[in-house]
Amino acid sequence: MRGAVASLRMRILAQAQMRPVADAVDLVVAHRVCGSVAPRVAAGLARGTAGFSLRDKVLELDDAGLDYAGRSQRLRLAARWLLQAGLASAWRDEELEIRCDPDAPALACIDRCAVRVLGITTYSVHLNGYTADGQLVVALRAAHKRVDPGLWDNLAGGMIGAGESVRSALAREAFEEAGLDLTGLPIQEGARLRVRRSISEGTLAELVHIFDVDLPAGTAVVNQDGEVERFATRPVPAVLAAIERGEFTVEAALATLDSLERRGQDKNPRTRMDGSNTA
Repeated sequence: MRGAVASLRMRILAQAQMRPVADAVDLVVAHRVCGSVAPRVAAGLARGTAGFSLRDKVLELDDAGLDYAGRSQRLRLAARWLLQAGLASAWRDEELEIRCDPDAPALACIDRCAVRVLGITTYSVHLNGYTADGQLVVALRAAHKRVDPGLWDNLAGGMIGAGESVRSALAREAFEEAGLDLTGLPIQEGARLRVRRSISEGTLAELVHIFDVDLPAGTAVVNQDGEVERFATRPVPAVLAAIERGEFTVEAALATLDSLERRGQDKNPRTRMDGSNTA
């Protein structure tokens, strides 16, 4: 019989598997589908920028003979056009890689401001932090965050930048968001989960790499980049109850539940979904 943690994870995962809308236009780069674009955005790019063709619900980058750098240059111009047209958020000066397969070489890169409006899959790391007595350290997202402001998140998490490995991104995010140096700390690797959901900017399509860290007693966490309002240490039942109430981001909820399931919380009779403890 599936436990409460697994059941909750499956419910949230089902909500995070949005299919492309019926009139969505495929974004094709290097002859591979790499994104999903609203028709008005696709038409605007085809009219307003050089290097794109639109036909039969396919927006294709005209990249014959171009390599990674050449494709990236054309996509950088497309991102600038989206910004000027008011279709993308502020320029982030943070390049993310475009892949049609997470284990294949990147085809190009593009500024982060454009990935959601183009429905391009991004790659991220999420780090669950556990205290010595088994509680979770969670982070409240700052009010100025573009996506999910004011919701609870994992101890640390963020995008994997162009040219960055999964582990180097994990180490960077742990320091930027929690002031942690992961060197020598016990890190456990969890699942890779695909998420696809609608947000105000377009489509959040992401492959989430999940990790856990067991924090030594007395570890202090201090945000460095201004993206965390505050940290809190909560017992597992309280975190589960908050996830049930929708107080965590979808990605953080799934990362937490993956971790708890791996750690055997579904087999722990002391875990309840109402934020209390049976002891």
